[in-house]
Amino acid sequence: MKFEGKQITVFGLSRSGIAVSRLLHDLGANLCVTDPKSADQLKTEIDALSDLDIDFLLGGHKPQCIKNKDMLVVSPGVPLDIPILVQAKHEGIPIRGELEVAASVCRTPIVAITGTKGKSTTTILTGELLKRGAFGTVCVAGNIGNPLSNDVQRLVTNDIVVAEVSSFQLETTINFCPLVSVVLNIARDHLDRHQTMQSYQEIKQNICQNQTDDHWIILNAGDSKVLSFANNTRAKPVYFSDSTEPKIGSFLRNDEIWINWQDQLTRVCHISEIRLKGRHNIRNMLAAIAVAQIFEISPSDIRSTVINFVPQNYPVLAHAFEFVGEVNGIRIINDSKATNGIAVRAALESIEAPIILIMGGYDKGNNYEPLIGLIQSKVKKVILLGGRTQIIRNALSEDIVTLNTTDMSAAVHLAYEHSELGDVVLLSPANASFDMFEDYQERGQTFRKVVTQLESKVHSKQPIL
Repeated sequence: MKFEGKQITVFGLSRSGIAVSRLLHDLGANLCVTDPKSADQLKTEIDALSDLDIDFLLGGHKPQCIKNKDMLVVSPGVPLDIPILVQAKHEGIPIRGELEVAASVCRTPIVAITGTKGKSTTTILTGELLKRGAFGTVCVAGNIGNPLSNDVQRLVTNDIVVAEVSSFQLETTINFCPLVSVVLNIARDHLDRHQTMQSYQEIKQNICQNQTDDHWIILNAGDSKVLSFANNTRAKPVYFSDSTEPKIGSFLRNDEIWINWQDQLTRVCHISEIRLKGRHNIRNMLAAIAVAQIFEISPSDIRSTVINFVPQNYPVLAHAFEFVGEVNGIRIINDSKATNGIAVRAALESIEAPIILIMGGYDKGNNYEPLIGLIQSKVKKVILLGGRTQIIRNALSEDIVTLNTTDMSAAVHLAYEHSELGDVVLLSPANASFDMFEDYQERGQTFRKVVTQLESKVHSKQPIL
């Protein structure tokens, strides 16, 4: 893809928008950047590009954003069905995403990781494993918070990219082709944008649509939707599973992690040696180990990496099944990053004790019915928090006790009041946070703060409410 001299508009002054604007400018494009927010609201973002010759069209997407343009580049958070992009598509103007642009000039192999749940954990762990290989730089990038556009120009042939890729990014890929693609799981999510599960799954399949028999695809053997990806690519399949033993890949046997590679079985470790907790995280680890095998990372290096992997050392993994504290024998877990049903299911499956579950937020078209059985068997009470709690209440069985709250402080205190020794209070919302918070991180930080205040009150014997 050539950009020199091209007239290009970047939609969205997000982190990705800033990164791709710098990249395109360096590649010789003539740039315009547009965003619905005003210049006053975007002062920090504008300052980040102030040294470049860029035209800014702010306060709305005006018609000149697409007039006489050779290409439009959209940030992942920009929906493709806004009127001006619909008009651009009608006029035949190519629309691409930041990932597509960056990957088109990338000189290194790419390992691309997608799925509904577990992408960040798997991406970081894969990066740590590949640091044991014969690479120069292992660049961890993508949806994890570091746009590939930030690093792509400094990478050389002996480096490697490990990229977390979301459905929003894959929606705007045409020629994207990783050396290794990884599909962790597929479940209902982002239907507020993608409309149907079929559309969502088809978008996810863009990760492997251009792969050939020179490439690899790593698939979750326990997910039928994921397994169907093998029918839509020529890439060589490798599998991971916590319930079966694939002929090629990684698996769990009697709570031990094993590798089956080139007809050789190798034991890695027992899961009790791993600090990364939760059954869902075991699956993420198995996926990362399968990648390591492709790049010939030794079993001893794999073992050393996985048993010494401390998720708390990586800020991006905060708010994901994170142990916050214990108050009077009641454990409290922050899983604010669980913004869909599959994430909540993973959390519930990983806890053996009785649970007080805090749910709710901005509904993205979630399906709560698959959670009913688990909630009935594991959850004592559901604390509903947020503006759309009626949707959840209507979906749950009548014999599941639900309680309403108006803010996080009330939710935590109510959960504590209804719990007893040995219980777990779990924040696992199954929803986005936009109804009450800036993002899941702010929600998780608020939860932590309230828990800290609760601990202080309990220890000093102050009234809880």
